[in-house]
Amino acid sequence: MLSYLVIHFTSVFLYSKPFISEKTKAEFYAQAYMYPYFQQNWNLFAPVPDANYKLYCEFENKGKQRLDLFSEIKTIHQSNRLKGYGPLLVAFSNSIYFFEKNAVQEPLNGSMENNTSFKIIAHLAKNYLENTRNTQLSDLRLILVVNEIPTSKQRIYFN
Repeated sequence: MLSYLVIHFTSVFLYSKPFISEKTKAEFYAQAYMYPYFQQNWNLFAPVPDANYKLYCEFENKGKQRLDLFSEIKTIHQSNRLKGYGPLLVAFSNSIYFFEKNAVQEPLNGSMENNTSFKIIAHLAKNYLENTRNTQLSDLRLILVVNEIPTSKQRIYFN
């Protein structure tokens, strides 16, 4: 029993260690042991993502500033998952997904000034920027870039 536990935990360690360019025979066996039982897959909890999102913001805060808001939130969340950015990342990704799939009947590029779903995304972005930058934003320009993974098509929406 003890030998099985040693093998199990050694396999877990070899399977989950950071990427190293040199593969060993032990890592091959660890992969063969761990993969069928512990492989994480998108289909387990959520559908496979079909698009990559970029939400560019342009605003005045001690000069004109531009940033990719969605990437900033995703990077902060991935750097430390205990900071509490998970719900914010889910809120943005779900809002963008809903906008893409339901609010726009036909995929099109262009201005979304009168679209309620896009206004919700703009409201989320404005609240996030005001709270993280400790400032009041009067004019916030958003550009949402959606890159479809299967077809490599790109759609651009803005306010």
